[in-house]
Amino acid sequence: MNQLSPGFSFQNSFKTLPKFLFEEVVPTPLLNPKLIHLNQLAFELGLESVKPDHLLKWLNGEVRFGGDQRIATRYAGHQFGVWAGQLGDGRAISLGEIFTPRKERFEVQLKGSGLTPFSRMGDGKAVIRSSVREYLCSEAMSGLGIPTTKVLALITGEDDVHRETIEKSAIVARVFPSNLRFGHFELCYHFEQPKALKALIDYTQTTFFQDLDLEEMLLEIIKRTATLIAHWQDVGFCHGVMNTDNMSALGLTLDYGPFGFMEDMNLNHVCNHSDHRGRYAYSQQPSVGMWNLERFLVCFIDHVPKEKLQEMLNQYPEFFKNGYQELCRKKLGLTTAKDQDQELFTDLLKTLSFLNLDYTFFFRQLSVYKRDNHNSLKEIWEYYGEREELKTWLKKYDLRLELEDSHNDERSLRMLRNNPKFILRNYIAQEVIEDVEKGSSEKLETWLKVLKDPFEDHPGLQKYASPTPPAKKDYVVSCSS
Repeated sequence: MNQLSPGFSFQNSFKTLPKFLFEEVVPTPLLNPKLIHLNQLAFELGLESVKPDHLLKWLNGEVRFGGDQRIATRYAGHQFGVWAGQLGDGRAISLGEIFTPRKERFEVQLKGSGLTPFSRMGDGKAVIRSSVREYLCSEAMSGLGIPTTKVLALITGEDDVHRETIEKSAIVARVFPSNLRFGHFELCYHFEQPKALKALIDYTQTTFFQDLDLEEMLLEIIKRTATLIAHWQDVGFCHGVMNTDNMSALGLTLDYGPFGFMEDMNLNHVCNHSDHRGRYAYSQQPSVGMWNLERFLVCFIDHVPKEKLQEMLNQYPEFFKNGYQELCRKKLGLTTAKDQDQELFTDLLKTLSFLNLDYTFFFRQLSVYKRDNHNSLKEIWEYYGEREELKTWLKKYDLRLELEDSHNDERSLRMLRNNPKFILRNYIAQEVIEDVEKGSSEKLETWLKVLKDPFEDHPGLQKYASPTPPAKKDYVVSCSS
């Protein structure tokens, strides 16, 4: 195996942990790989000094850079509310951690790079469909200001991958400060590995929460999780598979599978076709976050008194409520806090859900609403017809706006900065997927730019800011990838 000098160094701190937590692995290169897209992150990581063909071969597992690693981590977890036992990186391999000149840590992980000891019944591969969706969504979440993993590069291959149909292979090289999940802690605790658990706790604390003691670190993780899910609810994002092994200990949106952004408003929307009982419905995500945190905190029962752990967990609802209410006020253009604000917003969501109005489209149009002038919602009425239920809510909104000091134009500018014009609709993702499957990156590049700045107008793409056309509302997304 060739060893190349990349011009930068790796840290690979996870490998300092007990071997119980990871395995050395060998990637399976794609057949006739093609680098479809390289993110600007490459320059932040110092990868501009690497020859393009060397970079492609490294990300495809054909060559090694001096100092890199090849590991898959072992973790456990609860899946759809049921203990699933040992899990792990079934098709992901970590190549190591790189520091930017600004001392930011980025772990580079290949997703779709072949079998690992944790692949179970899987083949360790990824397909173009899921890889494109992950790339697009990670950029969309970043553009919305939501903590997320990011994608460094997308590679396609000519291998046949068997899913519901035969699809073509892909590798998405994603980056994040760390792959640390709730499931890593669950593994050590439930498999009775106290030394490994203590090492993992110390590692997490000293590497990512340096200035906090253990109890402060746990409270920070609870707060980050609550804040993250508040952001999801705010933009109408449904994760689809909120298993504990898919929860980041750093508060990042992790593992883009059967996700979906809310289109027609439905409080009980389920984006994952495989979630037959609706466990991870949009309305359930906040409570699932708390349930997952409870599973996580159990792992610290020998390090923190049980009563203290419960006390910390009980702060989650308040963290979520405070974060979500602040985001809701921003969506409505409110600068002051009033007792009736949450009721006003909840009434609006119920109204939108009853009328099946497009979530993103509605809030974007509300951003140009003039107080006491229902005709200023011209595009809403043209698209949906004048709805009395919505007019009733607007009267309540008018009364609330009377308590604000700012004028219509000032409020409108604030709301346009907080209500995106564009989201990643399933049919948009499908158009990009089909283009990439043809070997093109044109639509991918276009939508990466749009989703990076979703609040801007982006001339020529106006139709994509409108509600999803009826004929394109039925894309089914499942756990298959």
